Amino acid sequence: MLRAVIIDDERKSRENLELLLESFVQNVEIVGTADGVITGISAIDLHKPDVVFLDIHLANGDGFQVLESLKNKEQNVIFVTGHEEHAVKAFRSDAVDYLLKPVCIEYLQGAVERVRTRSTNEAKPEVKPQISLSTNKGLQFLKTEDILYCKGDGAYTYFFLKNGSRITTSKNLKEYENRLKDYNFFRSHKSYLVNLAEIKTYIRGEGSHAVMSNGDNVGVSKRRKDMFLAALSSA
Repeated sequence: MLRAVIIDDERKSRENLELLLESFVQNVEIVGTADGVITGISAIDLHKPDVVFLDIHLANGDGFQVLESLKNKEQNVIFVTGHEEHAVKAFRSDAVDYLLKPVCIEYLQGAVERVRTRSTNEAKPEVKPQISLSTNKGLQFLKTEDILYCKGDGAYTYFFLKNGSRITTSKNLKEYENRLKDYNFFRSHKSYLVNLAEIKTYIRGEGSHAVMSNGDNVGVSKRRKDMFLAALSSA
């Protein structure tokens, strides 16, 4: 059930929208209404709704003043107004939708559905990417963000982790370059694969190298230097 607040300076408009929601949109509860900027902000603070239906022209100001005053900047807002000239500004303020009066039922239903989709996506826990490593102790799983860098040595690869530990695997560095390239890792040298987010300093000149967040130095080859710096600047 989505909890909603309607803010509109015209009583008839508030009542019409409430009737449309009750009649044609499922699982929306109107928990509060207001007619102006001050009363609107108070209604939002009091009821903490999932969605706000907001008019542009309000008593003592406009709807954008309500947006600017919201404590929760990620509030789901659907503008409902008779003034189409403010649409661009509304969408730049991250409004879910901009509905013109008289409100089209189909557009209203679509706007509410977008709120549900957005709310569902925000409720999902973030799944941090992992990589599986085959070691002599069995299969081990690591979050990619916990890896500082990898060092290749022939058929072996050593993983150096944030917690100070090291893991040895019997696969070459190319194998892990392919698996980690989409997670902000870069092959800076034939022997090194680095987590770009964990680089503290880059040292230019002869024997150029990167200093990792734990103080370790990793090589940056001349052949890969330009690509490395480009990747580092966009990381």
